[in-house]
This record gives sequence, C-alpha cells and structure tokens, in this order.
Amino acid sequence: MRVISRKKEHGVEVYDAAMTLVRTFPVPPRSTYREPGSEGHVVTRSLDRLIYATDRAVLRVDPGGHEEWRFDLGERGPKGGVAYTDVALSDDETLVWAYLPNVMADRGRGDEWIVLDAATGELRARHELPTVGHSGDHFPLSGGRMLLEVGEGQDGIRIYLAGADGAPLDFGWNDRSLISVAPDESRFMTVAHDQEDLRIHELPGGEVRLRLTVADFGFDPEDEVYVEWSGGYLDGDSLVVVVTGLNQEGEEEWWRHFRVDARSGEVLGEMNITTIDQYDLTPLGDGTFLITDTDGTLRRM
Repeated sequence: MRVISRKKEHGVEVYDAAMTLVRTFPVPPRSTYREPGSEGHVVTRSLDRLIYATDRAVLRVDPGGHEEWRFDLGERGPKGGVAYTDVALSDDETLVWAYLPNVMADRGRGDEWIVLDAATGELRARHELPTVGHSGDHFPLSGGRMLLEVGEGQDGIRIYLAGADGAPLDFGWNDRSLISVAPDESRFMTVAHDQEDLRIHELPGGEVRLRLTVADFGFDPEDEVYVEWSGGYLDGDSLVVVVTGLNQEGEEEWWRHFRVDARSGEVLGEMNITTIDQYDLTPLGDGTFLITDTDGTLRRM
C-alpha cells in the first residue's frame, strides 16, 4: 500500500485509501533558501509515525509531533545554498534512507547517502557520493533496495541503486531524471534533463527498451514542445506522459496528458485531464492517480 501524504503550511496531512484525512502531523514550516525548516518526509503504513528531515537532523515523531529519535546532520555553513535533505523508508519499513546534500549545505564534507534503523535512528550504513546535489528523490524497491535521483541543478542529474549492504551502483548518466518505477519493478522511466525524450529502462541494468520524443505525440520537434519531468506508471501496462509547451505568443504554458502502452510505446490517446500545473498528477501504479482541485482538495481518480 502506498501511503498518501502531502506537506502543507500547517503540517503533513495523511490520508487513507478512500482519501479521508486521517491526521495531520505538526512539523516546522517548509524550508526555503534563507529560512530553515522541514524538508523531505515519509509516513509509515500504520499512518501513526512520521519521519522527516530538517536542515540539521532526521527525526521520527508520534502523531502529536513528539520526538522519538533524532539523527543529527550537523550545522549548515555560512556559504550554504539550496540544499534539501530527502528521506524514505525501505519496503519493509525497517530502515530509513536519507540523502544529505552536504556540499551545498556547506557542512564541510561531501554528499552522503545514509541508512538508519527505523526503530532507533541508529546509523547502519554511510555511502559517500561524488555529487554536488541540491536535493534527492527516493524510490523504494522490494528486498531492501532503494533508487535515488540526485539533482545537481544545471550540472544534471545522477541516479543510484543500492541495497542495505554494499556500495551504490551509479548508472553512469548525468542527464536523465528518474520519474517512475513499474509496479512489478522490472523497468523504470526517465526523462532527459533537456526534456528531449523519455526512455523506459530495464531494472536493474538500465538498458533502454523504449524511447519516445514529442514527435511520437504528434508535435513538431522544431517547436518549443517538451516532455515534462512528471507522469509515470499508471499501472503495469500503461504510462502517463505529460507534454508541455508555450502558446504561439510564447507567453502562456500549456500541458497535455497522454496514455502510453508501457510495453510497446504506442500512444493510446490524450487523457483530457485538467490539473493545476504540469506536475500535479501523481500516478499510483494501480490504475488510479492523484490530482488537486482548484480549491486545494486532494482527489484520487
């Protein structure tokens, strides 16, 4: 079961499968470039524990926000820039993975990917990464494995795969954003850093099995039309792909959602969905997806 949660100014909202609000965990306001606060978060399947990061620590708290454990990350330095710590739970919820953008946080050491005991916060593993990342994004896999995307801004994107033990595997790319993993974990989807194309790769090897460009969706490649860094596996058989561009005056953005056969790459048609922006639709892998109404209500469709 995928836990549905979102961070709002008043805390982290947690929902059940029927999209009923179960509880809201109190957390510090969202971190900004100049004001420290809360960063990445993850909620347990029991919906009664929250693990989240700040600019100084990773913490586990109960429903009232009372701290159960804390793992200190160290102070940000005076030259710190945009740096957001991300956290995730392993599939069996025994481990917490955290990406630490130490270089951009000016902590005096290189970036790290650490593993903590989910029950106690005790350090289990520490991996040094050769990145200078602003943020990370985790994708838990079965068997204790984890995928990590590290965003380095204009310098590109790195993707890593690791188990609870052993060094991370670097796929060797610096120009692809990790978007989604197939429900059966046999493949994963990436979009080019320059938004030129999307690709479907074998997991764990990374071999390319499909490649689509805007031309496959009926657009002229010479126009300002791009594959967006969003969408993903709607279910095991189909993908949601978002194509975006500018109107003829070059002033207003538009975006359209397409359904694509995940095996053949055949474009099955436009989904005719209205969303508040290009990134709002989140496929859940079971044929449903999340969108936000204009009044801020989170809906499962």
